[in-house]
Amino acid sequence: MIYVRHTVGSRLFCETTEYEIKPIENNWEISFKTDQKTANTLLKFRDELNIFYVEEDNQNQKTWFYSSEGQVSFLENESKCVIIADYKTVYPV
Repeated sequence: MIYVRHTVGSRLFCETTEYEIKPIENNWEISFKTDQKTANTLLKFRDELNIFYVEEDNQNQKTWFYSSEGQVSFLENESKCVIIADYKTVYPV
């Protein structure tokens, strides 16, 4: 499960169990299906997003991703949001 939250106040923008996280050089590409309205919100707050990843079989651990450059895009033809994160930390919960 991933959750995308606002850095200020932790407002939940979206959550999904259908996503992909791929390492790309020193970054991570996080992609998931979403609708235009949600994508617009993510694009609006692109510099203020926290992405949390919780593994189904290990809910005692959480991974936090952050895009310091606000690299968020929406592929309209695929209804897919893509976030390039350049920071990642794993911590126990």
